Order: sequence, then structure tokens, then C-alpha cells
Amino acid sequence: MPETTILLLDDDPDVGLAAQLLLQRRVAPVVCLRRPAELAAALDRLRPALLLLDLNFGPGRTDGTQGLRLLAEVQARPQPPAVVVMTAYADIDLAVQALKRGAFDFITKPWDNVRLIAICREALQRTRSAPDADVAPVAAEPPRSLAAQERAAVLAAMAEAQGNLSAAARLLGVSRAALYRRLDKHGL
Repeated sequence: MPETTILLLDDDPDVGLAAQLLLQRRVAPVVCLRRPAELAAALDRLRPALLLLDLNFGPGRTDGTQGLRLLAEVQARPQPPAVVVMTAYADIDLAVQALKRGAFDFITKPWDNVRLIAICREALQRTRSAPDADVAPVAAEPPRSLAAQERAAVLAAMAEAQGNLSAAARLLGVSRAALYRRLDKHGL
């Protein structure tokens, strides 16, 4: 089996360097790309287990449409890598859209190092434990960690409540203070 590789697509070279320095010794080697046009060829050549995907490319872009389109293209490939989407322009709706479209997780830049390492390790563990393509497919989605489930539930409630914290707390059945703690815990 080839060595596990992480592919990062981000137009900011400093983000690529920071990810390489952080992840290469703690998780897996990181190969960086800066242009979306390079992604398909790199996926074919490297067959990475994990793709860290920025959602915005070019000056003035903040809506995430470019990254969501790339996410859909990656997910349409046979045996796609796990995808963690990243953006400096995070909002709850964008995170929920990315998760619904198949992203493993969502992280905001600048990231928390411990959290990025943990997300990458969890995503790689999921890909390693995934069944081979020759084996009959299993039920819809493999189980996620409790923290990932909690984060997804918080994101979904925030999206459904359209950012209203009191309404989101009611949907989750927690106090507003408890929701604030969970938002902070998950970097939201």
C-alpha cells in the first residue's frame, strides 16, 4: 500500500507551509497545490487519503462557491479522498452545505493546531477502516466520533435557526450558555 498522503489546495502559500510544518511529522506528508486547475491531475497522480480544500480562491472571493464546486467534483470521483474544507470566511450555512455535500469536517483559518491534527487523524482513520471497493457497500455513512456528531448537530441547529442562538439552543435542548461552550469547543 502506498504511503498515506495529504493533499492541500489553497491559494495562499503561507497556509500550505503552515500545514506542512504542522502535519508532516504528526500525521502524514503534505503536498500543496495553489491552483484549482491542478487538482484533478494531482488526485490521479497522488491518490491522497485526505484532501484539505480551501473554499475560496482569488481576491475578493468569500462565498465558498468555488470550493463547493470542487468538493462536488472530488466526491463524484471513484474512491474519493476524505475532504476537510477550510476557509477564513466561515459561516454556519457554508459549513452545513459542505458537510451535507460530503465533507468530512470543516475548519476555519487560522486553525487551532490541536484540532486540525485531530481532524486529519480522524479522517485518515476513517479512510483506513473503510471497506474495499470490491466488498459490498455498507449502510449510508460510517459512524462518526461523538465530538464530530456533536459538532454536526450544533452546525445543523445553527443553520436551522438562521444564526439565532436562543432558537438553536432550544432546538438542541440545551441552555444558551451550554451552546456558547459547544460553539467555542468546536471553533465555531
